[in-house]
Amino acid sequence: WLICIIIFGAGGIGLALCERLLSEDTGGLQLCLACRNMCRAQAARSALLTSHPTARVALLQMDTSSISSVLSAAQEVRLSCRYNRLDYLYLNAGIMPNPQFDVQAFFKGLFSSKIITMFATGEGILTQKDSVTPDGLQEVFATNLFGHFLLVRELEPVLCQAGQTSQLIWTSSSNAHRSAFDLEDIQHQRGSQPYSSSKYASDLLSLALNTHYNKQARGIVFSLVCFFVC
Repeated sequence: WLICIIIFGAGGIGLALCERLLSEDTGGLQLCLACRNMCRAQAARSALLTSHPTARVALLQMDTSSISSVLSAAQEVRLSCRYNRLDYLYLNAGIMPNPQFDVQAFFKGLFSSKIITMFATGEGILTQKDSVTPDGLQEVFATNLFGHFLLVRELEPVLCQAGQTSQLIWTSSSNAHRSAFDLEDIQHQRGSQPYSSSKYASDLLSLALNTHYNKQARGIVFSLVCFFVC
C-alpha cells in the first residue's frame, strides 16, 4: 500500500488531486483527507467513493491555523496502526484574505518604475487584511506556513520508515513574491500582502527543510508545486 495524506483535500486543488490519484490507482493507494471542516470532508469522501467505489479514503480532522488541532491530528496519525509510515504528504492548506483596492497606492504607482508590474500582477495596489488566531499568530501565516511546519516535525516518526522515501509536496503559488517578504516582519503584521509573503516564506522553508533532511540522509524529499492565481 502507498499511504498518502492530503491537507485540505475537501475542495479545490486538494480534491482535484485526490480524484487524479484515485483515477491512476491500481489498487495500492490508501488516501487520507485532512480537513478542518468535517462536513465538507464527508461530502468530498462520498463524491470520491461514488467515482471510485473500491477506494480506501479516510478522514482526519485538522485545522492548520490551530496549534492544538495540528498536535492532536499528528498524534492520531502516529498512534494509528493505519499509518505505520507515510509515503506522500501534500501540504496544501492555504487561505488568502479578500483583496481590497488601494486608491492612494494606485495613483502613486502610476508615476513610478513599478507601473508595469502593478498592472500585470496587482502588486502594491491590492491590499489584504489579516486576523489573529487564538494562539496569537497571524492567521495567514499560521494556516499557510506554521501549521504545515509543525505537522511535518510532529510526523517525523512515521516519515521514511523501513528504508522507504517519503515525498512531501508543498503547494506554492505564482503570487509568492520576494518583495512581500521581510525577515524583520516575519508574520507580515505591518504589510498588506500576507498571502504573497507566506507563500514566499513557505518556498524558502521547503528548500531549507530539503537541505536539512538531505544532510541527515533521512530519505525525506520536499518538492514545490506552483499554481498560477488569476
